[in-house]
Amino acid sequence: MVKTQLRTIRNTLKLSQQEFGKLLGIPQTTYANYENGKTNIPDDIKLKLFNEFSVNLNWLISGQGNMLLSDTTPVSYTPVQKNDEYITATGKTYPVSIPDGGLSIPILASKVSAGPGEEWLPINFRENERLPIIERFIRPYKKDLVFSAEVRGDSMTGIQLFDGDMVVAVRGYTDGEGIFVLTIDDEVYVKRLQWNPASKKIVVKSENERYEPFEIEPDRITILGKVIGWLHRHPY
Repeated sequence: MVKTQLRTIRNTLKLSQQEFGKLLGIPQTTYANYENGKTNIPDDIKLKLFNEFSVNLNWLISGQGNMLLSDTTPVSYTPVQKNDEYITATGKTYPVSIPDGGLSIPILASKVSAGPGEEWLPINFRENERLPIIERFIRPYKKDLVFSAEVRGDSMTGIQLFDGDMVVAVRGYTDGEGIFVLTIDDEVYVKRLQWNPASKKIVVKSENERYEPFEIEPDRITILGKVIGWLHRHPY
């Protein structure tokens, strides 16, 4: 029964087994075994379907009720208007043609530091700029939770995240380890975060050997969003 429900979720999201497996944090072969019924779906995957996709667990297990929770509507990706304008910080305007399946997302007003820190601006997002991307890039996240930010610095070059790249992040995803856009004492960063259960502090790590990791109290950090990808401009 569960394998049929799993296939229904994937088909509703219009994802391949490899794409859906990646979003669940598992290899395609592992996901295929779940969908084919060769392996039972573990509880942590069921919980991820509930937390990240609003799947009704009663429906998942028994097939009864709605696929999604009663107060949740299916994820939708409504494209923005096909013709838009890109306005730079200096006021220059460029026409932008957004094809079918495209959308544009807001850009954080502050640049995010991959280095010593970037001053937090009181304006949350740039007023006259949005980043055009293809909607497939952000699935299965809801588009109104997705934003972008410009990177400054070299502390994340180990994962090919360079100065001038644009990270894409999702608000509301704060659990687990990963790359996050965050503030520490009103300075904005993009860093890898890990939890140290011994000290009960958060480990802030760079992806560059020149920068030492450090620990910090959780109440000094505000997570703005979890990074799900970035647009890379090669520096060479």
